[in-house]
Amino acid sequence: MTTVETARFILRPFAAQDIDFLDELHSDERVMRYILGRTRSHEENIAYLNRLIEWQADHGIGQRLVIRKEDNRPVGRCGMSFFYGAQVDGILSYQLSPEAFDGNGEITRVIELGYSFLRSEWGKGYASEAASAMRKHGLEIQKFPELHSVIIKENKGSVAVAEKIGAKCLTECLCLGSPAWDYLSQLPYDKPDKIEEVT
Repeated sequence: MTTVETARFILRPFAAQDIDFLDELHSDERVMRYILGRTRSHEENIAYLNRLIEWQADHGIGQRLVIRKEDNRPVGRCGMSFFYGAQVDGILSYQLSPEAFDGNGEITRVIELGYSFLRSEWGKGYASEAASAMRKHGLEIQKFPELHSVIIKENKGSVAVAEKIGAKCLTECLCLGSPAWDYLSQLPYDKPDKIEEVT
């Protein structure tokens, strides 16, 4: 996978040495509140990192480590992951693996654009800048036909980011059992306003 650059960030593929940053990011209950609803252990982060590296090698997708140019400091992660969806009792439901559905319903796999940043860096427009860059890269360079952002409704910050970068609310759904929105990005799309230009 290639590196993506914005005015303030370098977004590069994850590597084995990034486990310390994932331990830091995923140990914050407020960061993880709308992702898993709990923190991740070191062992879970190792498994997560290995999955990212596997997706990068096999499918050309994955989260990228967001590094601030100013001080070469990792501040978050942003990029694509696989999500799995199926109709459960008439409601579109998303899970992290197809096995979570226990064979119920026809399962589809979507590419999900997600983002997560250190709490100390919230409110600086970092997620919007990084997500805008990754959306552009995914649709225009990698030629994915569509990208989803599945966001728990209570996560007002992430909803605001999706709307700021121009993603369109497709439908209500469930994400890991919680009420959520499914935001969709496709070409052509409106250029977002007031977000740092990406290269």
